[in-house]
Amino acid sequence: MSVKKMEIESEDKPPGSPLIRDFDIGNYLGRSNFFIKYEGSNPTGTQKDRISKKHVENAIDHGYSEISVATCGNYGASIAYYAGKYGIKAIVGIPQEYSNSRHAEIASYGADIIEKPVKYEEMVEYMREESEKNNWYDASPGSKNKSIDVSGYSEISYEIYNQLGFAPDYISIPVGNGTTFYGVYYGFLRLYRDGKIAKIPKFIAASTSGGNPVIYSFLNGFRNIVELDPDTISESYTNEPLVSYISYDGQKALDALYKTHGKAIYVSDEDMITLSEGFRKIDHLSVLPASASAAFAALKFAGNKNCVILLTGSDK
Repeated sequence: MSVKKMEIESEDKPPGSPLIRDFDIGNYLGRSNFFIKYEGSNPTGTQKDRISKKHVENAIDHGYSEISVATCGNYGASIAYYAGKYGIKAIVGIPQEYSNSRHAEIASYGADIIEKPVKYEEMVEYMREESEKNNWYDASPGSKNKSIDVSGYSEISYEIYNQLGFAPDYISIPVGNGTTFYGVYYGFLRLYRDGKIAKIPKFIAASTSGGNPVIYSFLNGFRNIVELDPDTISESYTNEPLVSYISYDGQKALDALYKTHGKAIYVSDEDMITLSEGFRKIDHLSVLPASASAAFAALKFAGNKNCVILLTGSDK
């Protein structure tokens, strides 16, 4: 990464990830007031580490010796990493068609992998049933343990506040299940209610043109989340982290968009890849293409206002 960047650290405690204001990136994006909250610095390269550690600790606290999760890749790698680190068994369910570089990584952490020829949402339900049957701790999206997800992702908001010293005008976040999006919103809501910030940022939601219920519902003016027909979504290697016909925290994410007078946009695979490659070439910053959708959306909506863009690292 360029030596000309400025990493803004918290004065209260070291943040989970850096907030970067980089002159090379600023020149590349054509914005001097964009900040990158870079979750790629976490142990497995994504924001999932924030909740995986908490889930594994919670599983141990409640006497579980196994923890299960359904994944397209990133979340499974994160759960497997922390399960191995803290000495419990991870069981990771992956749709059979999702073959990526994280598969070998998950196995290397000692996890058992279950593959089935189903869609991601169907794998979530299968793993939920298996968890009940086998007394595994369920860490999948929408589980009975999902409150941990909100508390984990809300830490991103506190870090941004500590690092910046104020709330930005905008924050742009990639949206799949809507869990990260809502968790960050909830963190800023708490800061606002505690009187630490005078405003909540306007939230920008970015997702794949292959299909996502949060974006679809918002762009069509629906106040209640609308699930998509599975046959209408178009999956690819690039959009796997975002594409869905069910967003497990979609209603909460949709509500956050309306409450902050936010914006939402579909982003093509080509635009995600272009921005991801640009970050790498300009500043040697490894960015997952699906995550780069948030940068595309920020360029579309944030103008010259202060904007924080949440980015995660590429597959390891």
